[in-house]
Amino acid sequence: MLRNLKLEKYRGFDAYELVDLSRVNLLVGKNNCGKTSILEALYFLVSNGDPLVLTRSANRRGEVGDAGSRSGPRAPSVSHFFFGHRFGPGAGFRLSSKGHGHVSAEVRAADIEDESRLFDDATDQFPPLVLQIKGSAFRNVPEIPVMENGSLLNSRLLRLRNPWSEMTPRPSVQFVTPDSLDLEPMREVWDKVLTEKREAEAIEAMTLLEKDLESIHFLTSDNSRARSGRAGVLLGFRGAGRRVPLGSYGDGMRRLLALSLALIQAANGLLLIDEIDAGLHWTVMEDMWRLVVDTARKSSVQVFATTHSQDCIRGLASLVESRADLAEEVSMQKVERALGRAVRLDAEGIQVAVKQNIEVR
Repeated sequence: MLRNLKLEKYRGFDAYELVDLSRVNLLVGKNNCGKTSILEALYFLVSNGDPLVLTRSANRRGEVGDAGSRSGPRAPSVSHFFFGHRFGPGAGFRLSSKGHGHVSAEVRAADIEDESRLFDDATDQFPPLVLQIKGSAFRNVPEIPVMENGSLLNSRLLRLRNPWSEMTPRPSVQFVTPDSLDLEPMREVWDKVLTEKREAEAIEAMTLLEKDLESIHFLTSDNSRARSGRAGVLLGFRGAGRRVPLGSYGDGMRRLLALSLALIQAANGLLLIDEIDAGLHWTVMEDMWRLVVDTARKSSVQVFATTHSQDCIRGLASLVESRADLAEEVSMQKVERALGRAVRLDAEGIQVAVKQNIEVR
């Protein structure tokens, strides 16, 4: 389990640290303070510097650029991961944790020897830069060709074999965002749920919103989900005859399903949740936190979540007040870049802040 996180020259952080991390960590702070960036940093670090994590984060944010080819889609740009958006030879960032070593990304100018080793004939020009990712989990890592604007280019080594995917040990990392509601990724996790006989956990999570729910069914026919990425799941209710499509309910139900499946998939790993309260009513906040903390403890999952909601914070405070046994599992980190270190509140501090109406968001 990670006990601290240090960011150097990463996105909006010149130098920043989170300390005394718990099993479940709630990140709070103003808009654009860097909460989501911290989740992305954790994802990259625990994934041992896998560049696919950078491309997913860039695509999710719409950070793309011209890759210099005559045709094809615009490529993800890694330039915005560097402090001050400064990208060029000598630029770099570093992430580290006492619980998981370190990983860094450095940019250097390409030389003539790189052409035969790295670049495909499909590229229209010789890219001027190379991105090298280093870390404590590996020794020799292939360099990645990039354009001056940070756009990643095709590389033989990455196209034919991703060396990061072969590194062991590599804990499971699940990243849940307000937009990650497509059912196809959930469908893959459902196979694991069935194999391990954990359907009851997913059903229990969704009963927070629908008390009479008794079953979840992922349809197998391609036709059942051909019209929409959100189709193909039916819900069964006590006393009802016909099962009802999940899409007939609000995004709160879909959000709870994604959350419960992510908790199952992240066993012995890391779960990152951006805007954990999205789509959920304030009345279920305490129960939602009970689900997250209890499951995280049972499945050895470390959770990092963000929120802007005072109701979400109140729900967590209410939980630790009623469940003293969970106090050591929970903390809150207030992110403020100017301080250089997040302000940590333990379970007692969270309760005091709520009772005294202290603004911590």
